[in-house]
Amino acid sequence: MASQTPVPRHEMLSLIREVQSNQLFNRQLSSICQVNGLKSTGVKADLQRRIINLIQDSSSDSSRFAQVKQSVVNAYAQRNGGTPTTTTTPIKSRTTSSTAPNIHFPLPMPYGNGASGLSQGFGAPRNNIMSSPALAFKTSPFYRIETVIGDVRICEAMAQHRNTMTLHISTNNHPALQQCLADTSYRVYLFCAGEAIGVQDISFPHQSEIRVNGSEVKANLRGLKNKPGSTRPVDITQALRLKPSNYMNTVDFTYALTTKKFYILANLCQVYTVAELAKGISTRRRIPKDSVIAELNKKAQDPDVVATSSVLSLKCPLSYMRLDVPCRGMGCSHIQCFDATSYLQLQEQGPQWLCPICNKPTPYEQLAVDEYVQDILDKTPKSLEGVTIEPNGRWLLKAEEPESNNFPSEAFFDDDDDDDAIEISEIGNIPVRPADKLPTPSTPSRQNGAGTKRPAPTVIDLTLSSDDEDDEPIQRPYKRQSTVTNGYSGPSGLVLPSLPSPGLPPL
Repeated sequence: MASQTPVPRHEMLSLIREVQSNQLFNRQLSSICQVNGLKSTGVKADLQRRIINLIQDSSSDSSRFAQVKQSVVNAYAQRNGGTPTTTTTPIKSRTTSSTAPNIHFPLPMPYGNGASGLSQGFGAPRNNIMSSPALAFKTSPFYRIETVIGDVRICEAMAQHRNTMTLHISTNNHPALQQCLADTSYRVYLFCAGEAIGVQDISFPHQSEIRVNGSEVKANLRGLKNKPGSTRPVDITQALRLKPSNYMNTVDFTYALTTKKFYILANLCQVYTVAELAKGISTRRRIPKDSVIAELNKKAQDPDVVATSSVLSLKCPLSYMRLDVPCRGMGCSHIQCFDATSYLQLQEQGPQWLCPICNKPTPYEQLAVDEYVQDILDKTPKSLEGVTIEPNGRWLLKAEEPESNNFPSEAFFDDDDDDDAIEISEIGNIPVRPADKLPTPSTPSRQNGAGTKRPAPTVIDLTLSSDDEDDEPIQRPYKRQSTVTNGYSGPSGLVLPSLPSPGLPPL
């Protein structure tokens, strides 16, 4: 009598994953369908779907499940150029014992430990599935890894060709994904590393792309140029279909031109926003005001240093806006602060965790609010951009820049002639006297002149004094003169001497 003992769920899922992997080609899948009485023609996806349906239907009968599993074992053996572990016989003549089947069943293994029991039992190569524990990545304040989704896939080196690794994700196989439906702070992130030992930075192959259910996921897989560790994991949550729970999502990772192995996996993570992290800085760690003043006094008493006042900017060096949450690293020796929100936003885009002022490593755990600067911000208007810090820690409002015009508002210039006295009440607003009232030395050309084309330039003579009243008035040279006399005006307004009229004797 045939046994109706159900097959453990993890064993059924392991067999399904092996059928969905890239290790079996159409020829092997067609052979599995033919042995089990299924239609053996069609594309690869159709063949895989028929076999998966058969596996699910036979999961309630361990003997029937063993027959299906044996056909997959034989297909793997053909794929690797070997021979099946048992001879394929008609289904009705196979053993019906659930405890002593014709193949060696592996010991049951808990799901999610990164190893497939089916592959171990097959003896097939596992160069694309990592059997060791999940990879360890550097921690980040922006997310916390809750659980691993599926296996760690090994991406073999492809120096001249391209290759695609496929991960299969469904809510039935990974019940933890239900948290993504109930809480948007839970996300599915795709991680990749270039090594498998030790704590790793996130690193994707230079030439790579990610597709979920056939649609490309747009993401920065390279990080900042020449900045290892600045790459972020890829959020694929929006591209996944978590309802219905039995929907099988396919995550295709395509890469090329690699000279070493890469390791890729999906993790369920809980994420934290910049606002939450900035609030955490304000409530977690602070630099006391007294300690800042004491440090300033200590520097001022150093005999090798000349203590002078300095200017403290109240603007963030990252956003150029007024500081809101002034913070700096605990290891920083300067009192200049940066805004916590601006700094966290920068690290969220490309994590480097370096102080923007002194360039020292400043991870999230070392960030603290400076109470000295916070006190200045609380006591100054929002329009103020900086203050002056004295060596003893006392701060003053930054002095205004002196005006560039230092002339007096009123000035008097006088000479001997009362008529020539001019009062200048505003610089640049000088009253002008008519040209006919100004003392101008007479010239022969003026006496014999016949008129001008334009008024003579106005000249204010401020060079006269009481000691010079007997001297001739001195006229400053003109740069150009447009007055036309009996002569003619040459180039650039130069007045040339007049020539005698033809036919008249010279004087």
